Amino acid sequence: MTIWSDFGFTQSPYDTDSLPATATGERLLVGRERHIRRLINRLASSSSHVTIEGEAGVGKTSLITIANYRMKRNSDKARGPLMLPLGEEFQLTTKDGVKLLESKVYRAIAEAFIQYRDELNAWGYGAPKVKDVNKWMNSPIVRSMSGGASIAGIGISGSRSESLNSSAAFAEAGLAKTVRSWIHTCFDPPGSGYFVCVLDNLELLVSSTSARQALEEIRDTILAEPGLRWVICGARGVVRTAAASPRLQGRLCHPIEVEPLPMDDAIRALESRIAEYTMGGAPPVGPIGFRYLYEILKCNLRNTLQKCEDFSFWLHDEGIVDADDLEHVALLESWLTLRSDEYANNANISGSGWGLLDDMASGGGSCNFEDCEAFGFSDAREMKRCAEELERQNLIEMAPGDTGIDAAFVAPNGWLARFSRSGYQIPRS
Repeated sequence: MTIWSDFGFTQSPYDTDSLPATATGERLLVGRERHIRRLINRLASSSSHVTIEGEAGVGKTSLITIANYRMKRNSDKARGPLMLPLGEEFQLTTKDGVKLLESKVYRAIAEAFIQYRDELNAWGYGAPKVKDVNKWMNSPIVRSMSGGASIAGIGISGSRSESLNSSAAFAEAGLAKTVRSWIHTCFDPPGSGYFVCVLDNLELLVSSTSARQALEEIRDTILAEPGLRWVICGARGVVRTAAASPRLQGRLCHPIEVEPLPMDDAIRALESRIAEYTMGGAPPVGPIGFRYLYEILKCNLRNTLQKCEDFSFWLHDEGIVDADDLEHVALLESWLTLRSDEYANNANISGSGWGLLDDMASGGGSCNFEDCEAFGFSDAREMKRCAEELERQNLIEMAPGDTGIDAAFVAPNGWLARFSRSGYQIPRS
């Protein structure tokens, strides 16, 4: 039993997870047909890998997921190259090296060959014999044995005294070599088919320089593999900057920009969720309340859905489950006033800190510390000190750059604080 059944829904219509790769997910993705078409066209028609740029929470991952779902669904009908999505998405962080990424990719491709083997045969592709690799991948350990073992025909020598980690490393190398041979045999001639791989959240590498270096490292390995097509995704300019590297020219397409959904499309997205999950109840936040929140939170769909869910929990905690739409709107306005006042009445923020937040909100929601004088500061250090005050209270997010902390962005709670400080007026940039 969940709170959603009490409200008359099968599940939360405000779920912030990326949409599932199902017919339901496809129905719920609203306002992105143009982006899906551009993504699929580039995957099918270019030898360069696709890049996508857009702010966190704008819906990039859902867009990619549904594009992949559509390509897989249409694979047996397609006239163009076969494009099959891998079963996982990949990320690069400052802790994980490129070699670990490559290892994960080849394992995922092996799993995809196992998953799609019968379909590949049905479609006339040369599906490999996967029995040995399947057995090895599902074994709890990689055995170290004297005289050597064989992984799908790749010899691995060793002795009982070798560590498990050492043997596993040899096995991984054998797996990668085997998978590459499978790709070349299955998708022959080159260009007849691909596995679609997603490298998401490139901004986790912190700076554009780190992202560019990581992509350059894989330029001649997994980015050069003819049977792989990559979708590389990130926020805050990191993809665009990395793609401009001379060493990556010809490897990466110009980024597809994913902007926030226009208001009408955002409301249609909400309505599609309500229609999908309703059992006849009135949604805690309907189109009118959603419009109000979406504007206050600067048209960030994920942040707006999160606040809708927060409000729903508050309603249920207060025992209010039978209100109608108009009552819900009035209660949402009262709840939002209380929440925004909590953030705005924070005694840990100095007057200069509040001034910086107000100026950032008025200027579109961000600042660059090189522009300290435009924000009324004599130097960047003082501006950063005020920004750190705001960051500690989760009102802004600092953005590391190539030379340190370069910029900052208003966080969802910062927009709520600004809403209170502006006399409950929707901030306009």
